[in-house]
Amino acid sequence: MLPPFFAVSLRKLAVLSFCTMGLYHLYWFYAHWRHVRVWNEGRDFSPARRTLLFFFFCYPLFRRVRVREVLANGRSRPQAGLLTLGYIAANVLDILPDLWGLLSIFSFVFLLPVQACANRLNEQSCAAGSFDRNESLSAWNWIVVVLGALLVVLSVVAAVYEMGK
Repeated sequence: MLPPFFAVSLRKLAVLSFCTMGLYHLYWFYAHWRHVRVWNEGRDFSPARRTLLFFFFCYPLFRRVRVREVLANGRSRPQAGLLTLGYIAANVLDILPDLWGLLSIFSFVFLLPVQACANRLNEQSCAAGSFDRNESLSAWNWIVVVLGALLVVLSVVAAVYEMGK
């Protein structure tokens, strides 16, 4: 049975987001919207389009996760609006010069509460052990982590070098 939301461990989300400098977020949004489309009540939409326009569709996704948890548990921790503002603001930091622009690498921090909520909902809606929790890093993930970590280090070194000029 397909869980209602994309399953990924918080550790894996953080590592892949950091090492890809946020590119993993595109996959993360796409995977979530694919799950939502399957669970949606007869409404068809394009997960790819919502992914490419993620600045406009991150709030609807965050809110959907929150509302589903409220319906399931009577309350929800993630505040969709605040997380959306933080996520967008962190991504916009990329336009700042020098090391300040690299702070956008940490925009994944605003995805973690949403993913934690999605993981709780997935566990509640599926029988124990009936879906992949997506906790381990595959060989491709490790390649991305190693190459991405090198890219992050090079980016920091280049930014420091530019500041010293």
